[in-house]
Amino acid sequence: MHAPADPGYDPFAGAMLDDPYGFFALARETAPVFYSGLIDHWVVTGRDDILSIFMAPDSYSAGNTIQPITELSAGARRVLDEGGWGLVPALGNNDRPDHTRFRRNVGKAFTPRRVARLEPFIAASAHAALDGLRPGDDLVGALLEDLPARVILHLLGIPEDGVATVREGARNRVRFIWGRLTAAEQEELAAAMVRFWDYLRAFVDDRLAEPRDDLTSALLAVRDGDDGVFTLDEICSVLFAFLTAGHETTSSLLTNGVRRLLEQPGSWRALHADPDLVDGAVEEVLRFDSSVVAWRRRALRDVVVGGVEIPSGAQLLLLLGAANHDPATFDAPDTFDIRRENASDHLSFGRGIHFCLGAPLARLEARTVLRVLTERLPDARLVDPQRFDFVPNIAFRAPQRLLIEW
Repeated sequence: MHAPADPGYDPFAGAMLDDPYGFFALARETAPVFYSGLIDHWVVTGRDDILSIFMAPDSYSAGNTIQPITELSAGARRVLDEGGWGLVPALGNNDRPDHTRFRRNVGKAFTPRRVARLEPFIAASAHAALDGLRPGDDLVGALLEDLPARVILHLLGIPEDGVATVREGARNRVRFIWGRLTAAEQEELAAAMVRFWDYLRAFVDDRLAEPRDDLTSALLAVRDGDDGVFTLDEICSVLFAFLTAGHETTSSLLTNGVRRLLEQPGSWRALHADPDLVDGAVEEVLRFDSSVVAWRRRALRDVVVGGVEIPSGAQLLLLLGAANHDPATFDAPDTFDIRRENASDHLSFGRGIHFCLGAPLARLEARTVLRVLTERLPDARLVDPQRFDFVPNIAFRAPQRLLIEW
């Protein structure tokens, strides 16, 4: 079967950034699998098709997941090479058998117990941020972007004065990998990536010399496991993923969640009255307004997706936002319903061997922060009017500011 024509996909267009879900529905109905010449990717929209791709790692590589969507200029490559950029495939961008080595050994250090121990720190940090909040303030800057950075730093053992560095590193990574950049912008961001890498490498060297009770030291302690030795560049690559992807996804989850709940005041009040609804609300936020609206794979052989033939070596863009609104799985998919029974059938954390290792932490942060917010600010509302602005990129999506009052 020949692929349907591209229905006009431009992930960087202002209208698409503001609200991609109308296009997602159109594409799912008229061109569920199509080729986009703009980004040189085959675009997949249906939940079942995307799920089957996630569950077939021998047919689809994750190796292109964090390769820049815009081909790197010679200047940007030179900046990375001369700067000693040492990022290697680790977790989300690695394939078997090496992926298994990383997943198993990181799992020995990043345990459910270590995650659960973070809850009091998360709650205390949220309360402290709200103590200084005033009506009309930006909740993203005051709490929703800052707190995930503090949690990751606390987890890894990095001093709190690194919060600004982590926030900047996460924002730069989003633009560098998933943005549409000029050659000059690439070189500028490549230099920033090198500086962030140097920051991580210096910290790892410090922990190698003086281990402490943190995840970084625990990763260093399992380097000699049965699956082989982690090099220091591999340890730094794992930390890079935690500090950038882990921060950005959780910050976006929190921001999208607060926005959607406040747009439905009844839902916000329901969480205040019954905190047990928070778990389901978090899953519905992940489904309805995913932090990551698109992810990537590369075909390892000739494949057929949704009846469309895709050649070996082709790159695929999986529209998770479209999959999470697929009416074949979700009744009234464009309705935000915190009591939805199958909200957790979303694909926002992926599936299969690459299911997001940080999902339990992201869920813990979201549940804890929403409980604190609805307890402390039961009458919170969005400042009206206000415009929501988004960073131009193909993957991560959340408002950059969220003005609230009460």
